Amino acid sequence: MVQGTMSNVGKSTITLALCRYFTNKGLNVFPFKAQNISSKFVDIGDVKIASAQYFQAIACKKEPHVYMNPLLIVPRGKLEAYFLGEYVDSFDSREYMYDEKKRILEKIIDILKDLERENDLVIIEGAGSCAEPNLRDREIVNMRIAMSVQSSVVLVADISLGGAFAQVAGTMELLEGNERSLVKGFIFNKFHGDKTLLGDFPNQLAQRYSIEYFGTIPYLENKLPDEDLKVSKFGELNTLEDISAIDAEIERITEHVISNIQIQKLERILGL
Repeated sequence: MVQGTMSNVGKSTITLALCRYFTNKGLNVFPFKAQNISSKFVDIGDVKIASAQYFQAIACKKEPHVYMNPLLIVPRGKLEAYFLGEYVDSFDSREYMYDEKKRILEKIIDILKDLERENDLVIIEGAGSCAEPNLRDREIVNMRIAMSVQSSVVLVADISLGGAFAQVAGTMELLEGNERSLVKGFIFNKFHGDKTLLGDFPNQLAQRYSIEYFGTIPYLENKLPDEDLKVSKFGELNTLEDISAIDAEIERITEHVISNIQIQKLERILGL
């Protein structure tokens, strides 16, 4: 499971790269995000999934499936909820936060456990920050999902704005002991500059929490539409129909990510 220290650290991109890497190795890989709040989604038949999971499906060389994103929340003034692709209702944030999510968590976990049995590897993406004490008993996309299947967790921190060491340390400190035990290591993402300036301090941070430092990924401006941005990026692919162009961009992203992390450490943790 790929979780973040905060929003927009690059979880979707790293998940996508891992999907393609392990698919290229011959594994049957399935992407999964229990809940996605996004105004960018793709219609697949009569149902909808978030665009990030659509691209991850292509990365896995699979047809997009609603199980890849069981719960889609579209913000349109109120929150419009789609469960398994079907419109449920619209809510304000408080109604949704305290009531509706409880009703579908068990169904989401059942889907995930079925996927675990049917695939060689399920790569789960979290949302926002995984260490929010005020949401611990209500969230259905981060540690509650990881705990339900005892998944290995990789933390991703955005180092571009500074504070990445504190992001990782603060996350580890705020997690409960049983949650912390699932975290196997961390990645610094979106780095600008000379990585040698980091010295040995990422490894020292890893040692402090008995986890792995998987590496630091330099910033890459990719061409896939970003679900967190309301404006288009320069050179962004402007159609979802050109699968060959999307596929080529996925390969480029994968090469960039995998060449900048110690993927062998992750493979060893996963027993692959």
